[in-house]
Amino acid sequence: MNLRENPMPAPPAGAAAAGDAGADAAPSADAHVDEAAADAFVHQRFVDMFVEQNHRSQAGLLCVAGLLAYIWAVRSGAAVGLGWFALALAVTGARFVFTERIVRHADAAVSTRRVGLVMLVNGIVLATPLLAFGRYSDLERAAITIALVASATGSVATTAGYRSIFLAFALPMFLPLSAAWALSGAPTQGAVAALGIAALVMLFLLVLVGVGKQAFRVFDESCRIRFSERQLTLKLSQALERESDANRAKTQFLAAASHDLRQPIHSLNVLVAALSQRPLDERSREIVTLLGSVNQTLSAELDGLLEISKLDAGAVLPELAPLRLDRLAATHHATVAPVAQQNGLECVLSVHDEVNVTSDSTLLTRVLGNLTSNAMKFTRRGGRIELRVWQAHGRALLAVADNGVGIPAEEHERVFREFYQVGNTERDRNRGLGLGLSIVRRSCDLLGVRVHLESTPGVGTAVTLDMPAQDGSAADLRHADVQRRPLPPGLVVLVIDDEAQVRESMRLLLAGMGCVVHLAESTAQARGIAAGHRLHVVLSDMRLRGGDSGLAAMQAVREHQPAVRMALITGDTAPDRIREAQAAGVPLLHKPLAPERLFDLLRAEAAAAREAGASGPVALRSR
Repeated sequence: MNLRENPMPAPPAGAAAAGDAGADAAPSADAHVDEAAADAFVHQRFVDMFVEQNHRSQAGLLCVAGLLAYIWAVRSGAAVGLGWFALALAVTGARFVFTERIVRHADAAVSTRRVGLVMLVNGIVLATPLLAFGRYSDLERAAITIALVASATGSVATTAGYRSIFLAFALPMFLPLSAAWALSGAPTQGAVAALGIAALVMLFLLVLVGVGKQAFRVFDESCRIRFSERQLTLKLSQALERESDANRAKTQFLAAASHDLRQPIHSLNVLVAALSQRPLDERSREIVTLLGSVNQTLSAELDGLLEISKLDAGAVLPELAPLRLDRLAATHHATVAPVAQQNGLECVLSVHDEVNVTSDSTLLTRVLGNLTSNAMKFTRRGGRIELRVWQAHGRALLAVADNGVGIPAEEHERVFREFYQVGNTERDRNRGLGLGLSIVRRSCDLLGVRVHLESTPGVGTAVTLDMPAQDGSAADLRHADVQRRPLPPGLVVLVIDDEAQVRESMRLLLAGMGCVVHLAESTAQARGIAAGHRLHVVLSDMRLRGGDSGLAAMQAVREHQPAVRMALITGDTAPDRIREAQAAGVPLLHKPLAPERLFDLLRAEAAAAREAGASGPVALRSR
């Protein structure tokens, strides 16, 4: 089907491949493919439209056939009129039933010829009553002329003005009709009028051809626009799918890399802590302190990766509760002000009112920590950082402002992307991984908090958190330090890990805390230890060798000691692993684990075991 037979607009610039020859360059293979696909789409839409319009147009054609049959029957006898009407009914019925299967064909040229043939047969049948044109009165001739012209005019819509198909229907009616009028005038009376009508009939045919040309142009252009939109939608979907695949691959890579890095760092952390418990000379203690500082930096960067993985996994669920935003800011200021002072910065707090909100204090504190950390990184010595809390128009606002280096306007949105840092092409590790603001944006989205960034290079930056304010007195925010009580003597801990280095480092640290330690590297070993020793706490890695898992090992231990306390300590940050651990209902901590957090975990589990022991299941003494 040559859908370009009507004049069409020139293809858009760039459709042809641009080579050294400029305008003379041949179109690329992709351009030819796209053009062929567009032609095929236009043809398909034409066939669809023809079939749809065909079903709707048959009622009108039957009315025309009925009028023509009546006039012919009056002048030539009922048998002739009824016989022709029966033929018209048969053609119309066949067209109604069989058109779709006739005109649909894989080859566009074949399909076009079949559509033209259907229209040609229909036009010839409708023109047959013109055989008796000389017997009709002037009024009957006028009625027949109007009926045939109206049918041809309606076919412009049915055929979308496609010229060859429209003419296949119209010419068998217009040519005999014009000839009939030209021959109908008496030699001395009415000849001029008859010739004039004959000429008008042909002139109207030319007008319909012009209208059809314009109709087809509109149809073709609209189809090609729709085709382009579909192609763009498809490309967009493919691009989104590729981006989704890339994000999944990135998350899996980060999880795997984070896991592999966390294991040795965790061991180093534990060994440094174990070493610090021993008597050391001044130089050795300086080295241990420096090692601890380096480890803390590495741990902080890995924690950023972990936080992103948790947010990607949907594993961070806000726990909303009333809180005093002004007190949260004051508590945070008391924590960071000494750190800022050590870096040669002034950190001030500006709070004028009691501001109550409903939010998650842990998430909000983490967001605030990322913002103040960023402010300290990008503010030079002697600079100033300000925490401001105020309320306006029913909104609670918390801002972290600095007079640091500032951010260019074109970078304001980019800085919220993962791993993006302005002006850190050398990847200075002292400036982190570029995850802080990404975590801020995602965490605020979870909390329903709006984030506004205002920044000017050389002037400074202000990030404002905007959230609904609450009326009335919110619950007090409690950040009292938990008193460090020693672990109960004889606490028996089972460590399950498939890496000997991790097991041994944990044994050294836990033994230094006064624990009785058992080590296992698999579910089978854990089951054997649980069968022969009373256990109070089980600390297990998530993934073990050979497809084994910490969850399976914990289940094996519970078969012998159902009330034993358990926790997962893993370097795995894959979102599905995080969800799996959450579903198991056991505490989940990530490597590298600070000794203080391990101590708090053991103390909490010992307290829980002691409370359970009051009713019988577990007592804190070794067997």
